[in-house]
Amino acid sequence: MYFDQNNNYFDDYFQIDNLNDYSINIDEINFNRSNQLDSVEDGFNKGNMFKDLYSKYKNHVYKLKTMNQKDNLLYKVQMYTFALKDLNLYLDTHPTDQSALFEFQKIRKELENVKTKYENTYGVLCASDVTNDDKWTWINNPWPWDKGGK
Repeated sequence: MYFDQNNNYFDDYFQIDNLNDYSINIDEINFNRSNQLDSVEDGFNKGNMFKDLYSKYKNHVYKLKTMNQKDNLLYKVQMYTFALKDLNLYLDTHPTDQSALFEFQKIRKELENVKTKYENTYGVLCASDVTNDDKWTWINNPWPWDKGGK
């Protein structure tokens, strides 16, 4: 018998020929979850995009607050990046889930928009995004985390 942390029973899904060789039909396993997604912000703050995979610690509510436009844009870049990575992991195991794929594409476009807005105002976020052909501008000071940064 095989159980996971949610008490799912796996014995019917294993075909064991010997102890070193087994296969699993993952499509037939019930993981005790739906694919209902939280908002990007709630998923980011909880660390999980799926509503029924989150267990709240006591009555703790975690929400970041931004102090200015720059921090707000960077917060959004982080939120959308997290949501894409979480949905990416889900789609790796559920590649035919059209609603998740639709959400992935929608969030990807939002990330592109907010990243473009940030970079047009404050500079590139990654060295791979430097487009200046005349000189290497990635090292220009001040860095975003330095006092006096844009």
